[in-house]
This record gives sequence, structure tokens and C-alpha cells, in this order.
Amino acid sequence: MKGASSIGSLITGWLGGRYPKHILLGLLYILRSVIIAAYFVLPPTPTSTLLFAAAMGMLWWPGLVPLIGGLVAEIFGTRYMATLLGLSFVVHQAGSSLGAWGGGLIFDLYGSYGHAWQIGTLIGFAAGVVQILAGGPTRRQDRMAAPVAVTT
Repeated sequence: MKGASSIGSLITGWLGGRYPKHILLGLLYILRSVIIAAYFVLPPTPTSTLLFAAAMGMLWWPGLVPLIGGLVAEIFGTRYMATLLGLSFVVHQAGSSLGAWGGGLIFDLYGSYGHAWQIGTLIGFAAGVVQILAGGPTRRQDRMAAPVAVTT
């Protein structure tokens, strides 16, 4: 899985230099949701589990870092990039904790994690759609005003 994460990070970094990062990020969220749904719909086999692990390795956090870092740099510049990426990571961990707690609550209520996986998959798909529809940052060149001649 770690090797797949390294490959995913390289691929998303390369794609992020060529295509709009917000769209790639949204597509990754949607693709992860589709892969999770497919894994739980298909019968489990050792091969499907290994393919699922490889796909999740490519699409998980390390694969998102180049796109998130690029978006932060495009929107806010690089001066506070470390602080903003750190904040992003903390918020991500808070969401992960809430998700784990929610999954446990669902298990306690229903005796199965099935509903938790369904809700998580729907949230991931919705996040991807919102990410794409929200639009990305405008290019720096587009935001710069044209020089104006000053007369004295």
C-alpha cells in the first residue's frame, strides 16, 4: 500500500501541474467513493482485497497532498503555506476522529458497520461534487491589473 501511495503522489503531482487542481481533487474524492462502494458490493476475495488496498493506497492522503498544497499556494501564496497545510491536516484528523466515533455509534445502534460505510461513501461522493462545482482559484495573471501610465 505504501508503494501505491508513492505512485499516487507522483501521479497527482504531475496531473496537478497540467489540469485544474480543484477538479482533480473532486474526481479523486468521487473515485475513492466508487471504489469503496464497489468493494462492498462485490464478493470479497483475496484478489479484490489486494486491488482495493492498492487503489486506496494510490488515492488516499499522500495522493491528495500535491493537489492540496498546490491549491493552498495558488489561493494564499507560499508565505503561510506550512501553517495552512498544518491546519488542513488538523481539521482532517478531527474529521477522521468524528468519523471513527460515528462509525462506532452506528455499530452500537445497528450491530454492523454497513450503514457507516454507506454514509461515508455518500459523504465522499458529495464532497467530490462540491469540490468540482465550487470552482478553483483564478490564476494569478488573471488577478493582476494591467499597468497604468502615470502622468505628473
